[in-house]
Amino acid sequence: MLRRLFAEAVGTFLLLFAVGVSSGEPFAVGGSLLCAMCLTGFSSGAHFNPAVTTGIIFYRWQEKTLTQKDLIELLLYILVQFISAILGGLVGWAVVSYTVHFDITDGYMDAETFFGEMLYTILLVSNALVVGHLIDNPIVCGGVISMTITAGDWAIGKITGGCFNPAIGFGINIINYAKNGSHMDHTWIYVLAPLLGGILASCIARFFIEELEETKRKKAMA
Repeated sequence: MLRRLFAEAVGTFLLLFAVGVSSGEPFAVGGSLLCAMCLTGFSSGAHFNPAVTTGIIFYRWQEKTLTQKDLIELLLYILVQFISAILGGLVGWAVVSYTVHFDITDGYMDAETFFGEMLYTILLVSNALVVGHLIDNPIVCGGVISMTITAGDWAIGKITGGCFNPAIGFGINIINYAKNGSHMDHTWIYVLAPLLGGILASCIARFFIEELEETKRKKAMA
């Protein structure tokens, strides 16, 4: 378990560092995510995101495959993700000497930002759950997930900044607040919207996974 926790720490650290030094540039973030997945060998499942971990918890709970031991480990994943995100933000700040943050773009409302973050987190977490049932190659699976992040950043980044990750949203905003004393008011959106998206994604993904598994059974019997 310690190796898996370390993998989550390394991956989340690198992801937050990429956001901090690139100011959230979509391909820098998506590319760094895929690199972190390969670096850690997918040993922990390469969550690097409390929304993904939350989605997996609720998916396995629905499937009645979530043991107490598994739940404890997955909750530790979330703790490690938040801590590593803050460390990644600190190192990123030290390298570039400025901080970035997530906040609502002028002209948009809380509800619009919440919905955008939740919607693309649903897409991200659903893909993370479903893609393994479609493709056996983990690198291709990682590529699909990374491109989902990139697509989300391009689609709604101009409104929300394109976070989709509670640890990233909290970690980068708390570092910015420590330096500038600003942009914490809407941080709750970047934590709660992705977490809710992860829970909803577990239900949506389960629906499609059941259909995929049924199709596989029919093909095997043919």
